[in-house]
Amino acid sequence: MGHQRLGKLPTHRYLPDIVRYLVTGGAPTAPLVEQVTEVSRDALKRALRDPVFVEALWLLIRLPQAAASKDFGAALAEIGMGAHPPTSGAELLVAYNNALERVQRRAHAGSTDLGDIARQAGAAALAEAVEAGMPMWSPTAADVQASVAALRSPEKFGALAHHFHANIVERVIHYYVDRNLHKLVGADRVARSVHDLATYNSAIRRHCIEAALIMRAFARDWLGKNQYRDGKDISRDDARRFSAFAVEKIGNELKNRKRSN
Repeated sequence: MGHQRLGKLPTHRYLPDIVRYLVTGGAPTAPLVEQVTEVSRDALKRALRDPVFVEALWLLIRLPQAAASKDFGAALAEIGMGAHPPTSGAELLVAYNNALERVQRRAHAGSTDLGDIARQAGAAALAEAVEAGMPMWSPTAADVQASVAALRSPEKFGALAHHFHANIVERVIHYYVDRNLHKLVGADRVARSVHDLATYNSAIRRHCIEAALIMRAFARDWLGKNQYRDGKDISRDDARRFSAFAVEKIGNELKNRKRSN
């Protein structure tokens, strides 16, 4: 699809230190912290220029509004997610994914690997949020719609935006580090077992969730002001501007976390 790759880490010799730090919780070196921080911050800034990133977030904003409308099918068609209300969580995710793939195809050279990361991050955040609002056994199409519609509340959108951005940072770290894990696993290496890798994955997740936590209050207040106080029909440009502020806030949080180590 002509995607632009994200590139390589500035200094690969720090990869064992990244894994060791995440697995053991030991004190990282200043260059290591600088590297991880800057890779994450730079990726978020570059994501703002990727149309799939913006679309992924915009759909997370508009989809709950569509589910709350009188004609869910027509509202879905208006935002590019087909004209048939999903009968299951799986169908919803397929429609979300297909909408983003169409944006990728239209973007051609403007689409990057960050677009794929955003698509995966958005789908994971949406799946988690929708599943939490549905009955455990045999959910119906009405249950799916009600669960999605509930995400239009500022509080729930704050949680959704938090997980979306945390997922992106997490996937960026894995994008760079995981391709080298085969060199790091073994009896005399940093990660000695599958258990160490599970601990490593858990540590990355915790780090990203904590770094993006600032998004909850910001996204909640932003949606409350724009959608409920001002009655605004939120556009892609609005989503892009929101993302710019979000990226700045998360970037500052990553920078602050770097200083605290």
